[in-house]
Amino acid sequence: MPRGKALKNPNGYGSVVKLSGRRRKPYEVRVNTRMDERYYPVYDVLNRFETREAAMIALAEYNKKPYNIKDRNITFKQLYKQFYEEKFERGGKRFSDSTIYCTTAAYRHCSPLYNLPYRKLRTNDFMSILNKRNHKGAMLSHAMQEHIKNLFNQMDRHALQNDIIEKGYAAFVKITVKEDDQPGIPFTAEELDILWKHQDTPWVDSILIYIYSGWRVSELIRMPTKDINLKEWTFKGGLKTTAGKNRIVPIHSKIRKFVKRRLKENNGILFIYDGHPITTGKYIKLFKATLESIGITAYHTPHDCRHTFTSLLDSAGANQVCIDRLIGHASKSLTKRTYTHKDIEELRQAIELI
Repeated sequence: MPRGKALKNPNGYGSVVKLSGRRRKPYEVRVNTRMDERYYPVYDVLNRFETREAAMIALAEYNKKPYNIKDRNITFKQLYKQFYEEKFERGGKRFSDSTIYCTTAAYRHCSPLYNLPYRKLRTNDFMSILNKRNHKGAMLSHAMQEHIKNLFNQMDRHALQNDIIEKGYAAFVKITVKEDDQPGIPFTAEELDILWKHQDTPWVDSILIYIYSGWRVSELIRMPTKDINLKEWTFKGGLKTTAGKNRIVPIHSKIRKFVKRRLKENNGILFIYDGHPITTGKYIKLFKATLESIGITAYHTPHDCRHTFTSLLDSAGANQVCIDRLIGHASKSLTKRTYTHKDIEELRQAIELI
């Protein structure tokens, strides 16, 4: 080999080419990434550098850990679109409406990251979303932070699988607020009497449905019609935890007439306002206004219905395992997550103790 002649790079390794003219960065790194219709190799430009040495180092680093060059500057928004289409539109698996809702709701909180290159995001960038505060200065809820962290994990996995990033940082994201099964004040016996006396007042029936079923507000509002079974008289749903998802809650005999009437009048949708499925925010406002209209002046939130449910079950002597299943809490006594006919009947017996 003549002295001074550069060694030829292996096939498929890529090359460094000096461009003509006076340029600040004349050395272009090209890598072979695909073949054209004639099966000739087609190259992509990795980058340009001031010196040949810097270009050769970059080429060597690329060959150590090749990545998708076309997607190296893909933004958070673009990656989310890729991920969403692959999972929910082309994946072949059917997902519940609640799963899709939680994913899109988490994405909406990530707007500060939308236009940033995904491969440049680090743990602090992800944490900045979880640490956001609303206009009242409140942190995102534990449940929403869980949804956002889950979205980050899934997007990282998608990016790793497609060679968009070399290392994922979502795994280092920490939820910054405590479990938010909020403390609450159960309705008193006197307040329950008032609710029943005003059961025909608009929206009072919805409060009684929540009190006698124990669902979180968002869980019941977004429950698909197919998961409300009027033949077996059961609800099926849950959004928050592994123990809480896909749980079955028998519909208490006292509220069956409310559920049946609402589904009939609302064309199969449980809660409608102004012709559209109600939002969580709107329901909270209606909840407070409804209590005031019937003379309940003590401060209550919709989550107090859930606490009332557990309190009533406990006072009625329901089995703790049944209580855990009905409200979706993890229990050491629960060794399985499937529901048999016997399980449902035991839950029905427990709930009818109220």
